[in-house]
Amino acid sequence: MNLRKDNPSNFCIININSTQNNTILTATNFLGKVLSSRTKGFLLKSKKGKKAVPQGALLAGESLGTFLIEKGYTFSQVRIKGFGSGRENAVQGILAAGLQIREILDITKIPHNGCRSKKSRRI
Repeated sequence: MNLRKDNPSNFCIININSTQNNTILTATNFLGKVLSSRTKGFLLKSKKGKKAVPQGALLAGESLGTFLIEKGYTFSQVRIKGFGSGRENAVQGILAAGLQIREILDITKIPHNGCRSKKSRRI
């Protein structure tokens, strides 16, 4: 899919960083300038353990999606990073707000073979 055909004025890129404790959503424009950022912890404003629930990612996605629609953005590319519980729910929240997703990329870094193990000890 060629993204250059889209009008850059109504296209944004949404980065989702999902950890076990929190989910961070950051929206940038076509050139990479940050438009807005939402987190589960900022929206829920409760105890630390409550940030780990997937429903908070849904609320953060809806909040970010409505903000971007108010700014005039209609199309988006989503880049997901991490293994947290809020990955899919954040995307569902963006869709529920009415923002159209053109592409979903998973940019999680996975070690293919990992580091070399230590030499065995000889006695």
